[in-house]
Amino acid sequence: MERLSGIKAVLMDVDDTLLDFNECARENIRACFRKNGLEYSDLIFDFFLARNIRLWKQIEDGLLTIDELHRTRWAGIFRDLGIDADGPSFEQDFILGLQETSVPVIGAHEIMEYLHMRYRIYVVSNASNKQQTKRLEKAGLMQYVNGMFGSIDIGINKPAQRYFDHCFSHMDGIRPADTVIIGDSLNADIKGGAEYGLHTIWFNLRNADSSLSFVPDFTVYSLPEIKSIL
Repeated sequence: MERLSGIKAVLMDVDDTLLDFNECARENIRACFRKNGLEYSDLIFDFFLARNIRLWKQIEDGLLTIDELHRTRWAGIFRDLGIDADGPSFEQDFILGLQETSVPVIGAHEIMEYLHMRYRIYVVSNASNKQQTKRLEKAGLMQYVNGMFGSIDIGINKPAQRYFDHCFSHMDGIRPADTVIIGDSLNADIKGGAEYGLHTIWFNLRNADSSLSFVPDFTVYSLPEIKSIL
């Protein structure tokens, strides 16, 4: 496999790249259901996953704000499943609980240690700095991070150009051509990064089909494969 040369910085996504979002969310939802006296089932979790993917796609496309997501996500899920519960209150429990869940993807420690010895690593996430810092610290991964760009703190969502403008204005002269973005989202990470002039590595954690008209520079199915590229 061809290797990338001249790279100085890595932009690294978090959920479903370094941390397994599905397992974190499942663990958190179970705990929130227990706290609220509700009966949990994996059917509810599957419904949440499908709804959550759709909502985050709307956020990436600029059709929904994160505030609107928090107001409507669990309220809509409970309404559509016929569950009598306070959606906005449950959402707050879910967000707080998510900060406490941290399930690393296999190979996350190995690849972060490897990359840290060679490049500057910046976290790029559509969550808050507080949430992702806490989760990465719990996973023992924050020690490898040189900086973090949470869209909630910036006020602009990845993959907007202004999001990446903000990142590079805080990266001490690093240029897009010197940078590779690694993430699971074909839209937020790969398409957004490519359109900004970054090199791209798509981490296809769940063996998904690509529906985009362009292809990433590289595709990997496990994190250690990145060593053959960088």
